[in-house]
Amino acid sequence: MASNTIIDYLETGTIKNSVNFPSVSLDSRAPNSIRVTVVNKNEPGVLAKITDVLAKVNLNIIQQVNNSRGSVAYNVIDFDASTADSLDFKGLQEELTMVDGVLSSRFIYGARGAGYARNIDGKYFA
Repeated sequence: MASNTIIDYLETGTIKNSVNFPSVSLDSRAPNSIRVTVVNKNEPGVLAKITDVLAKVNLNIIQQVNNSRGSVAYNVIDFDASTADSLDFKGLQEELTMVDGVLSSRFIYGARGAGYARNIDGKYFA
């Protein structure tokens, strides 16, 4: 049912039965973790740049999945929130979103997804 597919996307970042995006599913978030989804151009080196942003602020990736369809790639990344107490999430999301090749990002925490941002022609929109 379409409503379950949307709820699953909002709560977990899972994509099923999409025309434009690859199917992606990651196990449930571990306790004390935060999930981020990133849509990017399917080009060499973009995933490395995304993980470098997380490493730069000392975030440990617990699990991740990357899948692509044509020119678009979709990533679901869980990182350990125990080391993120003093982290500037707005600043981190802006830095992730503005990576060359990233199209959008979304932080998922709590019961529903929140924190959507886009990179449109090099300008940040949250």
